[in-house]
Amino acid sequence: MRTMTRVTPELIQQAYIALASEDRDQAVKYWSEDIRFLVPGQHAQAGWRVGLDDFLDLRRALVRASGGTFTAELLHTMIDGDHSMDTFQLSGTRAGAAPDSTSPFDVLDAHGMQVFRWFEGRIVEGHTGFFGDGATNYNQWWSPLGPDGERRNP
Repeated sequence: MRTMTRVTPELIQQAYIALASEDRDQAVKYWSEDIRFLVPGQHAQAGWRVGLDDFLDLRRALVRASGGTFTAELLHTMIDGDHSMDTFQLSGTRAGAAPDSTSPFDVLDAHGMQVFRWFEGRIVEGHTGFFGDGATNYNQWWSPLGPDGERRNP
């Protein structure tokens, strides 16, 4: 018999916290081993992330590229049965960026929305989209080029 776990704002918040920890043992409590997660954009990190390890690799890449400044702030949550929709803000500054840079190649400041499908208390699929210039900012931030057009180290 299938056990239904009620999706709540608290459960969603705990999933975000577990992901931010980058601890696989914590993440697997909320994110399926077989998760499929679509990363939007035209950059090296874009496309389907399949499996928890691949998904955690994305999170680690964000933290590494930002020199540890990356944050994902959960703003609002809507829930309908086994689906949730969250609005969020991503922020971070590329490692090695000039301290006073405001370039979107250095500074990530994007609002967006994620839609998750839940099964037995864990997220099994996710899709992300950005508002306004967020998609452009996300693409530029992940670019191998810096604000001056020079290639930078990954």
